[in-house]
Amino acid sequence: MTIKYITGDLFRHTATQSGKSVILAHACNTGGSWGGGIAAVFRTKFPQANSEYANYCHNNSNLLGKTLLLRADDFKESRVYIANLFTSDFNQSPEQIACYTHESLEDLAAQLKDIDDVEVHGDKKVVNMPKINAGIFGVPWELTEAELEKVKELDFNVYVLDT
Repeated sequence: MTIKYITGDLFRHTATQSGKSVILAHACNTGGSWGGGIAAVFRTKFPQANSEYANYCHNNSNLLGKTLLLRADDFKESRVYIANLFTSDFNQSPEQIACYTHESLEDLAAQLKDIDDVEVHGDKKVVNMPKINAGIFGVPWELTEAELEKVKELDFNVYVLDT
């Protein structure tokens, strides 16, 4: 497992291997709303995926610690998978959100075992994300980073904005 920090726009990430898909991950609530922060950008860029996410949340329960993997609206062209990491319903402490982050990433890793067309680094699938949980959920990045480090099956590109 490696964490690579990249200054730039998450949504401009392209796979390092030709013909491979990319995974863009973000932390989500379980209520079906990509309402603020990076989720609002996902909502604007991928309105169909937003609807699928909202419907999924309204029709399912016990989502904390799970991941909903969706294809982007323009998947045939963009080759983007959206990993919705269910880390909070706004009732958790930062430590609990970090724990749910680990569970969500383990769930994502299990789902990705059956998908061969995604970007890899060595033998690990690559997940691209911002500093999840650090915005609206208010989790210190160090707590989330520690949970990423426990996920041995995946590598992470963490995008930070140029300030």
